[in-house]
Formats: sequence, C-alpha cells, structure tokens
Amino acid sequence: MTDCVWLHGTAMAGLRWHDSLPGDWLELPGHGQAPRVEPNVEAYASALESRLPERFVIGGHSLGGMVALTLASRHLDRCRGLVLVDTPLRMPRWIRRRAKVAPLIAWPSVVGFLIQYRTSNRAMRPTLRRTIAATPRKGLIDAMRATLRFDGRVLARGLTLPILSLLGRHSLLTGPSDAVGTSRVFDAGHILPVDRPDDVAREIHGFLERFA
Repeated sequence: MTDCVWLHGTAMAGLRWHDSLPGDWLELPGHGQAPRVEPNVEAYASALESRLPERFVIGGHSLGGMVALTLASRHLDRCRGLVLVDTPLRMPRWIRRRAKVAPLIAWPSVVGFLIQYRTSNRAMRPTLRRTIAATPRKGLIDAMRATLRFDGRVLARGLTLPILSLLGRHSLLTGPSDAVGTSRVFDAGHILPVDRPDDVAREIHGFLERFA
C-alpha cells in the first residue's frame, strides 16, 4: 500500500474522516500544536513538505485539499494520487467579496456553534462544535485568509496523476467547476467527511486499490 497523507479542513484538526483510512493525519499550520506561517496556501504547503513520504497519495478537505493540490503539483515525481474532498479550486465570488470581514467573525466558539448546524450528522455536532472552538483564533483567521487568496485552477489543469474529487451537492463552496479527475457527488453539504463518512471512506478505499 502506498503511504497516504490526509489534511483536515479549516478548524478541524484531529477530526479524522474515518478510522479505516490508512496513513498519517497532519495538522495544518496554526492548528493544534502546529506553528503559524504566512496566511497563504503556498506557505502551508511548504511547512508540511518535510513530512511527506518518499512516494505518497495525498488528500484533503476544503483548505486541506487546497494544500494537498499544491503539494501534489510540486512533487509530481513522488505523488501517485490526489483526493480532493469538497475542495473549492477558488472560493466563490460572494465569499471573496466579504474577505475584509473574515477576521471580525473569526471567533472559534461562535464559528463552532454556527457550523455544527451545517452537517446533517446530528451525532457529530457536539464533536464538530468542540473541535472548531478549540482552534486558536489567530490560526482560524489565517486559515480564512489563506482560502480566500487561493486560486488552484491552473494547478489542477496541469496535473496528470489520478485524482478523485468528492463533492457535496448542497455545498456553499463548491460546484461542478471544482470536479477534477474522477468525481462523485453526494447528497451532502461542504462538511462532507462528517455528513457521509462511510461513503467518503468507501470511495477513497476504491481509489487506493489502484496503488496497492
């Protein structure tokens, strides 16, 4: 089995998508014990490069997917496959227009309270709320800024390696233009790994079989 690396989304450090998925779960800068870096995806990717195996499949959700895409494009000779879980190649215009207010609303406890209701998985709502609330505020602000500045459309078009895109039909952040490679769309929102963990794991396991 090829080594796997998985990257969480904004404010979701430690929240693994499914216990059956093999590999390492890395913390993004500004999350958990990971130090902060410049608030852009390129700097996040640089901070994680030393943690990559010699040959690997990498996947990420949302901001984690942006970082995974960047790392895959940098290491085409080492990266065997890429998994993007509801990852916007560029944030929607209506969100980018509100970039200046992001720091004003980035209080982890408030964001956690609000975001918990964006998942249909009611059993996971308390865990989701606590996970987001535990995120350092500066790390949350950095992550918001990083996503707003990212444009991965050119990077995605330049990749020839196998890619699996998993998208939520009701996501506010992604749409058909974010489908790269082989895509699957689920009846879920942006927090797809929490909404449909078994489906996400099944699709990823099927994708990983080609690298066995």
